[in-house]
Amino acid sequence: MKESPNILVVDDEQAHTIALTDLLKKAGYQVASANDGFKAIAACKVKVPDIIILDLHMPLIGGVEVFNRLRADDRTVNIPIIFLGSRDQTLQDLKTPTDMEDVLFKPFEPQELLSRVKSVLREKALRDELRIKEQQLREMSLTDPLTELKTARYLNEFLKTGIRQAKRYKVPLSIVVVEVDQYKELNRAISREECDAVIGKLAKMIDHQMRDSDIVVRTSEFEFTVVLTCTNAQGAIEVAERLRTKIADTPFDANSMELNITVSVGICQWGDKMDEDGKVLMAHARAALQQGHNGGGNVTLMAQ
Repeated sequence: MKESPNILVVDDEQAHTIALTDLLKKAGYQVASANDGFKAIAACKVKVPDIIILDLHMPLIGGVEVFNRLRADDRTVNIPIIFLGSRDQTLQDLKTPTDMEDVLFKPFEPQELLSRVKSVLREKALRDELRIKEQQLREMSLTDPLTELKTARYLNEFLKTGIRQAKRYKVPLSIVVVEVDQYKELNRAISREECDAVIGKLAKMIDHQMRDSDIVVRTSEFEFTVVLTCTNAQGAIEVAERLRTKIADTPFDANSMELNITVSVGICQWGDKMDEDGKVLMAHARAALQQGHNGGGNVTLMAQ
């Protein structure tokens, strides 16, 4: 059963607070209350309400200041607010840069308040749904749907951060680029579904061989890149050789037959003379990878 929306009522006049609380509870909402702005801000940190009904004119800290503080906090920036104002008091300090604020002037009819609350909650639900969709789209663009590994777009952003940290803290950072040997022939020899199954198994094998601190990315159809944090060239070679050997010794199923797959691996450790975007780092590793392919495959080579 879906939980009813949670509303925070903030008013320094106790009679108003009690009346609003009773009205909203009878309408089926969960209601909490605060009799000053400081308590309201504290209450929002304990439990973020779905909507706030906030008196504009309160002593100590007024509704506008409460509004500004809530909007400055990532946890409370998206809470819709219905301000309660008086027609004989100025509203010139109230700035509403979004469509998440509304003003209701006292005195007002109970049904008018309930109507505003219903409307604001409906708009909030639509905004929340949109934010969820946007987050899903962002995650989809950063995650490969077949392997559930990160994509090249994620790698580009991660390398910038990783290289800055390696430079600042003087710790090594290496990358390992792994690609299936003779993948074009493999692509022609088996079906699309079988090919996807092989790639999926290969992705899991690579991912399971790495530490939690390492980043495994699918950078093209048959290519995977691993960022090894705090790992020098020698450590990267050991990781790569262990992985290359395991892949060569593992049978891959395709249409009731076993395939023997090998990979070539190119390695590069970031150096001070390289750019901080990781482009030179990747280019060197891929050059070593290509040299491995050209030499017959099933080999690990370090970029010079």
